[in-house]
Amino acid sequence: MSARVAVIAPPARTLRQRVLSPRRIPLMLALLVVGSLIVASNPSQVGTAIERFHLQDIPIILGLSVGYYVLQGVRWWTLLRLVSTRPPLGDTVLMTLTGQATALLPLGELTRALLLARVSAVAVGSAIAAVTVQELLYSGLLIAAALPGSSRYSFARAGVALALGGTLLVIVLLTLRPVWRRLRIVVARLPVLRQRMVAVDRLQVDTVVLFENWRTYLWLWISAVQAVMAVSLFFFVVGAVAPGRVDWVTAAFVYSISNVASAITLSPGSLGAFEATTAGLLVAAGGLPFGVATAAAVVHRLADKGLSAVIGASLFVVVRRRHRLRGVSLFQLADTRSGPPAHTP
Repeated sequence: MSARVAVIAPPARTLRQRVLSPRRIPLMLALLVVGSLIVASNPSQVGTAIERFHLQDIPIILGLSVGYYVLQGVRWWTLLRLVSTRPPLGDTVLMTLTGQATALLPLGELTRALLLARVSAVAVGSAIAAVTVQELLYSGLLIAAALPGSSRYSFARAGVALALGGTLLVIVLLTLRPVWRRLRIVVARLPVLRQRMVAVDRLQVDTVVLFENWRTYLWLWISAVQAVMAVSLFFFVVGAVAPGRVDWVTAAFVYSISNVASAITLSPGSLGAFEATTAGLLVAAGGLPFGVATAAAVVHRLADKGLSAVIGASLFVVVRRRHRLRGVSLFQLADTRSGPPAHTP
């Protein structure tokens, strides 16, 4: 007579437990910052500015927003070819767009790397290394775009220095071998990454390989076009909310400094940090009322990350069915397709 073992299912988490989950605290704090920003800047003024939004600019804004992420996928593909087996261009662009579904979540930028590693022969570490190099070079181009506008304002030197310093610091940590060896000791002690050091080592080695390969810079013009499109999107959004108040050079300065400086915060997707920095710079550099500046920052967030998140979520449904993916498995940072990197860090 076989004994029956009673399986007691764990109690379902309450709504309060799900909302107050530690993983969601950064997102909740970021939303709180955005809400506080709107309240502090006179909600009626924000609403009035949004109501004056020029609808004829919507096709341009949509084209720039979607086109930016398509080019992001193409540029990522040019880097991936240098450190892994050549992934299909179509899959790379598709996973770039799909990955935007988590753009406003912590580490959301890594989703496209994890997705591509699940549907192709690309190793996780190599995919993340290509993302890292791509974003660091793009940040450098944004800082360059900010230089003409920064010459107009005496307070701009600190912002440019902060953005440049943060970018250079990440490059030094990943590429300077004596520094990396010390950093690796710290990384190896982190509970989340302790069992994933193969992927971490591959990330560091492939990052060095990419920075030292001249072909990395051959397609840098794609990132330059991306930077122009991103600034232009911001310029058209501000112009749709406050026509004629900010020129392209000032828009480039405000967007570039806000984007790079807020990226070093712990806020998911720079949510809250970007809006606050953008609103402040639009007031200081563009002379906009605080409420109008806040409206421009919020509308830009919706036109950029908001739209891309909707597109990404829609594509994820298709990708998950096609490749039989499970949402939880995507975030298991295991590099199962290949062994350790060829060079030891």
